[in-house]
Amino acid sequence: MRKTKAEAARTRQSLLDGALRCFDKQGIAGSTLDDIARAARVTKGALYWHFTGKGAILRAVRDAVTLPILDRADVTLLHERCEDPLERIEAFLAAMLHSLEKDRAVRTALSVMQFKCEFAGELEAELDGARVNTRRLVEGFFRAYTMARRKGLLAAGLTPRVAAAETMMFMSGLMRMWLLDPTSKGLRRDARAAIRAHVASKRALNGVRAAAA
Repeated sequence: MRKTKAEAARTRQSLLDGALRCFDKQGIAGSTLDDIARAARVTKGALYWHFTGKGAILRAVRDAVTLPILDRADVTLLHERCEDPLERIEAFLAAMLHSLEKDRAVRTALSVMQFKCEFAGELEAELDGARVNTRRLVEGFFRAYTMARRKGLLAAGLTPRVAAAETMMFMSGLMRMWLLDPTSKGLRRDARAAIRAHVASKRALNGVRAAAA
């Protein structure tokens, strides 16, 4: 009997959830398609109906996390009504941190991709997707910093391109260090203050926030 779209969607989600559990426990290299099918409680045939292999599964796990982040970046960095582009950047970084704190699936998926994935062999091609997503985020930051410069809010001597690169590096480092920190008493405790300090360092001395301070 043919499955309905809803049933197929549930099976696919079960496979992604099972894969994420396997990846988190055994690493990606140590997880087999049989392991993933067992964890999802489906047949291997059902797995192949949805995915061509482990690379496709990893891609789907990554997209489930990164696409909402990229969509949020488009909205927050470029289209939010807030007139201050630097406040938009701060809001985006704060929302990213909130996702890490509140969403276990996001934490697990990012941790797997950061620490439990060897991008070699059949998974090497997945680096291309990571590069595309990184460029899209950098472009969003660049456009926001360009708006800040037009409004006279960007620090003197700082170009939007360099500011965007710095913020991308800051965000990547923040996420990695936050995931490595096992308690709320270390780096996690100071993450929000670090975000505020990072964005403040990009603001002109006569910027809105500086004047208010």
